[in-house]
Amino acid sequence: MKKILPIILSFAMLLMLTACGNTDTGSDTVADDTSGAITQEIAGAEEVAENGETQEDMAAETSSDAGEADTQSAQDGAENGQTPGDTESTGTGGVLIAYFSKTGNTETIANMIASLTGGDLFKVETVVPYPDDYDETVDIAKEEQDNDARPELSTHVENMEQYDVIYLGYPNWWGTMPQAMFTFLEEYDFSGKTIIPFCTHGGSALGRSEGDIASLAPDAALLDGLAVRGSSVDSAQGTVEEWLDGLGLE
Repeated sequence: MKKILPIILSFAMLLMLTACGNTDTGSDTVADDTSGAITQEIAGAEEVAENGETQEDMAAETSSDAGEADTQSAQDGAENGQTPGDTESTGTGGVLIAYFSKTGNTETIANMIASLTGGDLFKVETVVPYPDDYDETVDIAKEEQDNDARPELSTHVENMEQYDVIYLGYPNWWGTMPQAMFTFLEEYDFSGKTIIPFCTHGGSALGRSEGDIASLAPDAALLDGLAVRGSSVDSAQGTVEEWLDGLGLE
């Protein structure tokens, strides 16, 4: 009996150690699964954010974080001897860069084009300015488009007849130009002139704006346009140069 008792005690201890080992293994497995789920959730959130930006209908022109572009644009204009806020062209040549810009993104590209072509800058502005609030601007832009509105302009080109080439700049709002650019195109006779569009956008590129320009100025020649993401305007110098070279106007 004394010999059997140690054997029984040893067997019992072996069973207890086995049970403890199984409990630890189960705990590790749960922890690993939870970690994997959290990683997948974070990755999914990043993908949603990227897709949301890609699907933005109105360009980054209406975004409040484009304020840096305003400052950079003003600096570029001063360095190039241009004044982006002028309400009439300077009349120094046959090239005009006419643009609408709410926050400065399109204006930055316009300044680059002016620097590279030597053309005159002209900023299209409305009598009633758009609000600073993003959502309000989105709503107004959609309402204007739905009503095929023609916002009244406060700036005008006094000598359009002397320009043969017009670079036309704008943000992509709801798939095309802001309605103010429709007003601008209907204000002048573009017969025999060359129109070259450029736009800033949040994912929709030029949208249907080229077709709208062709309808509004049917007697003008329309060359291939340039689309620059609003988040990339400050580093777009090389892209603009390449595009201008490809037009073959020089």
